Amino acid sequence: MTCSHPSTTSGRARIRAVLAQLEPTPCSIEDNLRRVEEVVRSYSGDLYIFPELYLSGYTCKDLFYRIALGIDSEPIERLRELSRERNCTIIVGFPELCELGYLYNSALIACKGVAHVYRKRHLPTFSMFNEHRWFKPFAGAIEPIDAEVARLGVAICYDMFFPEIFKTYALKGAEIIVVISASPDTSVPLFHALARARAIETTTFVIWVNTAGVLDGATFGGGSLAVAPLGTVVAELPRAEESIATVDLDMRSILRARFARPVIRDSSIGDAYELVRAYEEME
Repeated sequence: MTCSHPSTTSGRARIRAVLAQLEPTPCSIEDNLRRVEEVVRSYSGDLYIFPELYLSGYTCKDLFYRIALGIDSEPIERLRELSRERNCTIIVGFPELCELGYLYNSALIACKGVAHVYRKRHLPTFSMFNEHRWFKPFAGAIEPIDAEVARLGVAICYDMFFPEIFKTYALKGAEIIVVISASPDTSVPLFHALARARAIETTTFVIWVNTAGVLDGATFGGGSLAVAPLGTVVAELPRAEESIATVDLDMRSILRARFARPVIRDSSIGDAYELVRAYEEME
């Protein structure tokens, strides 16, 4: 008899992640793509992570309709080939154009020449945000990606506020959950608290990579984090300014954390049913 949940993907003891907290050139796919290529070729790593909508910049507004990329577009193909050339996994945000004519706020996960896509589920419509104007929220299945480096969960910015996504990833065997973000400086403390909470709740690594710089009059806060499975911050990048950091993740610490704090073992489907009932009653 074997354990029914997924096993780890690579069996690697250590994985090197490169956190690229960058300021995009607004609405210039080519400039931002070249920057991704430069970082991947300049830093040694297994997993490269860039911010939300980095290929376009977050503040393109109606220009998103003009510059959005299909999954078979030339820029996506370049990133897919780069991941093959460098034998790595690259995660970067981009505006995705679908064949039916609408857009998603998406993350490309290019793994050794294979392209996967995660589409943002929760679109903010408060404060400075109006994502529903340009993007469609995704409502499909939540599935980890079997990248060569590890089994990855991916989320985008406001998704971090919804723990159901992260628990789903953990129960489906995710080892690292990556959240890419374009968050203003005022929200950085909230994301820091959530990154630690999500890591503790799921006993996975949680990596949050945020945009930096001033775009369209708004200061994007940087402050990216890598958090170990029991909530210890293993890397924190500077606030508001560009920064690139390499972080070695001890994958053996996941199992140690799950022995020390067995929140996965003690999770209950009964609690999940109660959550569903609460949603039904709220409606």
